[in-house]
Amino acid sequence: MVKDHLAEANELFRSGLNCSQAIVAVFSEEHGFPAETAIKIAYPFGRGMGGCGHTCGALTGAMMVIGMKYGTADRYEPDKMKLAREKTRRLFELFEAEHGTTLCNDLTGFDQRKLNGPELMAMLPHFHSTCRKFLETVVTFLEEEL
Repeated sequence: MVKDHLAEANELFRSGLNCSQAIVAVFSEEHGFPAETAIKIAYPFGRGMGGCGHTCGALTGAMMVIGMKYGTADRYEPDKMKLAREKTRRLFELFEAEHGTTLCNDLTGFDQRKLNGPELMAMLPHFHSTCRKFLETVVTFLEEEL
């Protein structure tokens, strides 16, 4: 059976993981990383880099997946490093072309820094609806490019 990355990412997002966590969770084990570890690492990237509204968490999650696949700790692998950078740039270009920006605040229409506690909880249905398309963009890219 073929894994439905998008359905799984949407389900994880709706169940309480942030967008970055949802993306890394569905791809991590395929690339040799325990999902629980990847989810922990991705946590601070949700809601635009720690709730600051900067780079979209789905996008940063996808960058981590690119790193899982093509990243290297060996500085003597310049071809692998170049490939990771190229794929990351293509992802950014595609995302920006499709959505007009990579900034969470602009994508969601809200200042993430002002949403905490009850205000954030009240906005979850909006985010679950709005962010689906961002999850779809990065999942489609990862499925085609990895």
